[in-house]
Amino acid sequence: MDPVLFKAAEAGNIDPFEKYQTCLDQLLTPDENTILHVYLGNQSTKPESTDFVDIILEMCPPLLFQANKREETPLHLAARYGLSNVVRVLIDRAKAVPADPESGVTDEKKMLRMTNEEQDTALHVAARNIQAQVAEILTKEDPELSYSANVHGETPLYIAASRGTLVIDEILTNCISVDYGGPNGRTALHAAIREGDPVTARKLYSGTVEVLLEYDASAAYIAETEKKRTALHIAAIQGRVDVMKDIVSGCPACCELVDNRGWNALHYAVASKDIEAFEQCLEIPELARLGTKKDDKGNTPFHLIAALAHKQKQRHSVFLKGPLYGLNKRKLSVDDIYRGNLGEIQVINPL
Repeated sequence: MDPVLFKAAEAGNIDPFEKYQTCLDQLLTPDENTILHVYLGNQSTKPESTDFVDIILEMCPPLLFQANKREETPLHLAARYGLSNVVRVLIDRAKAVPADPESGVTDEKKMLRMTNEEQDTALHVAARNIQAQVAEILTKEDPELSYSANVHGETPLYIAASRGTLVIDEILTNCISVDYGGPNGRTALHAAIREGDPVTARKLYSGTVEVLLEYDASAAYIAETEKKRTALHIAAIQGRVDVMKDIVSGCPACCELVDNRGWNALHYAVASKDIEAFEQCLEIPELARLGTKKDDKGNTPFHLIAALAHKQKQRHSVFLKGPLYGLNKRKLSVDDIYRGNLGEIQVINPL
């Protein structure tokens, strides 16, 4: 692409391109960006006018779907920069093309479902860049698409949950079928809790129980691939008793799940180093019953809380119920540990 034409594309100046109407799709940068890519990539603020996009696509319709070297279409760029007016123009242009008589799929749907080299759709891009208005348009135009994971295992819902944004509302409100998976076996619920956003986590669980429970029994039962932590484990180590109550209320049996060391949610509540949160967990019957459950080293949550209490020099009757919880594999009781015989116990944050 000639430098003069490149600068014209950046500025949205139509005039220099009049004599190139038959070969506009051949004007490329080294990254194979077309003049539309160049124009959209230079819009630091949302343009009030979409004239440049309209006129260029009138002159060369194939540019609507032409991707650059990273397989990004103009829609990907418009989604990244939150150019909602441009997104609407691109969609309207695609709608004007008749549907494929064999597949029945419209060009609009094809464009919305096109992915870049990392298998991101435009909705993935909008979620990552916190573009809620663009997400609203995309999801309303193609509500049937479940928007599966990219090459990193991220779905748009997972990305939105990681970012703690209003994009979540648009996805859950407008999409008929929602894929909530993430990398390494995590879910959007894991992501929301891990990011420390109680509002997001509550929306994902309490506000949309039907959506999350519709698939695979429940997101609450899905554990990470490597460390085998569930959303309840993550909520526990964050000291998020309110979220734990939500999860347990909807999926009480998920309390039985342990991580790769045999730690249950109550062990994780200890690892939060918040003794008050631990005590609040004991007021939830399903969690209180975990107090006698031992990990792979024979330690109950009370063995761990006794070690933490000793290190923090705190004293409370809850730590002195040793006989009830038995001995660990080193023959130590809760009382032994509270009095300073810690053995190999280390109460660390396992995240």
